[in-house]
Amino acid sequence: MSPASDPSPDDSRRHTRRLALLTVLMLLAWILLIAPLPWSLLAGVVAAAALVVLVPVTVSAFRRGRRGSAVLAAVVGMPATLMIITSSLVSVLFYGPMSELEECRDTALTQRAEAQCRQDVEDSVATWLGDLTGS
Repeated sequence: MSPASDPSPDDSRRHTRRLALLTVLMLLAWILLIAPLPWSLLAGVVAAAALVVLVPVTVSAFRRGRRGSAVLAAVVGMPATLMIITSSLVSVLFYGPMSELEECRDTALTQRAEAQCRQDVEDSVATWLGDLTGS
């Protein structure tokens, strides 16, 4: 199909459904990212699904002659999904300290107690990394 030709109604509906699915997946990934552990770990899975949908949406937009839309989807969508996936991977890697921090913050009544929670987690991560690297 050339960019100048009109897309068939089926192609238009398929593109619209994919675009709607991509939007829902990105919103869900963002909501899950700000959710407490372990729910926030699902953000990476949802973002990976969004990345899978993003590719055909971008290709379809290019084929339909909507270059601006395709470039915008690629330039905004790719980094956003990759950042969410990376954030989830970091959360998996540091699940223990992140979980401790969330639990400590839930029980902290003052800002000083919350600051102490952060310091304890930083010390815990530093110890964990030191044990991991052998230093």
